[in-house]
Amino acid sequence: MDKKNATATTTKLHQQAQSSGRRLVVVVLTLVLMGALLSGTGFWLMSRATRISSTIVTYPVNSQLKSFDYMMGSYQARVRRGELPIPLFGSSELAPNDAGWSHPALLYTNGRYAFDAMVMGRAGTTDLWSAIELGAMAPQLKDKRVVYFVSMQWFMTYRKPKKEFPAVFSEGAYRACMKNERIPQELKDRITSRMAEYGVDRRSGSSPVRKLVQAVDAQAANLSNNLRQAAGIDPNILPGAQTTTLRSPAEVRSGATEATQPSLTDGSPDWKQIFAWATQDATEKSAGNEIGFNSSWYKKDFKRWQQGAQAKWKKPKDGSYFSMQEYEDFKTALAVAKAAGLKPLVVMQPVKGKAYDETIYKQDIRQNYYQMIRDACSEAKVGLADFSGYEYNPLFLRDYSHPSALGGAYYARALYSWFETGTAHTDPVSEE
Repeated sequence: MDKKNATATTTKLHQQAQSSGRRLVVVVLTLVLMGALLSGTGFWLMSRATRISSTIVTYPVNSQLKSFDYMMGSYQARVRRGELPIPLFGSSELAPNDAGWSHPALLYTNGRYAFDAMVMGRAGTTDLWSAIELGAMAPQLKDKRVVYFVSMQWFMTYRKPKKEFPAVFSEGAYRACMKNERIPQELKDRITSRMAEYGVDRRSGSSPVRKLVQAVDAQAANLSNNLRQAAGIDPNILPGAQTTTLRSPAEVRSGATEATQPSLTDGSPDWKQIFAWATQDATEKSAGNEIGFNSSWYKKDFKRWQQGAQAKWKKPKDGSYFSMQEYEDFKTALAVAKAAGLKPLVVMQPVKGKAYDETIYKQDIRQNYYQMIRDACSEAKVGLADFSGYEYNPLFLRDYSHPSALGGAYYARALYSWFETGTAHTDPVSEE
């Protein structure tokens, strides 16, 4: 090694040592602080966690998803209220606010119907993240049914797991998954190995200091929520989180509330009313463009999205339009779910056909992806709600891939029919 390189290496090592030293100081101080807070009055205050929440999270933020204790605490609090939460795994399509009250995350809340929805995911929570969370949550789920929304975007050429996965990774969930005795060691090793490829290395031989720091980081996320609770702040309300007001089962329902969860005399959803409203909402919001985009998104974002897609999405030299790495992660998630005793329903979402026809992902290419998902579900023997046939329904999606009120209603009906009968109903409304 020449003198220049030796000097550079020495400087880098010195900087790393300084950084590690500063981090160790933070670790020690944090442990002392946590010890103080977890005693006496601090423990009593933090035990108030579930009693002061006045909201239900319908779309969590990263800091909530990264805290396994927080997410399981939210689930357990809903069970204690008499709800039956069914976890909905997926990504940005799970955000309900832009879709409206027909979206499953809103329609299935507050114990109105046979089950309730609990969103587990947001943008960036793709297959490997879901595999870990599925394995972690399984032992504590009262009902073993889960819903898994899968998106074509996860598999496309622009995926960046090294950036996205660390941002949503939960240390607590990983540890719980690794402790799940029903999951074969081969699957656990597969998860750990893939995590290392994505920038989160938990393989044997890692630095003890790193492990200590990781443990403190996980506890710090939980502590942050506990401190908010102790201060009397609703722990569910964080910038970027979408929430809905918590209602008591005994609470008298107003006319406005009743309209957002209409039911028949037997207590089942009034699908005629739900689809009538959803169709009207999607029609009104897409006025002004024949493709069916929400008008506001079409005016502000469509051209930018289209130009970016055409400029950045290039035909792969090897002809592989979709990531086999992500496909392996998807199959891993299904394998974990099955091994852990869960009963998943995969919801295969469409994309906006007329939008993607203007990119390299034309119809024949997309059909290859849809078949990949069908094959994986068939191999794993899990249920599938296949909505790929709605690519050219102008009102199903509000933009290139996210559901409108109508798309949300279709997803909600599929979930309900699957819960009640074991088969997800995906037929067009006009055929009923």
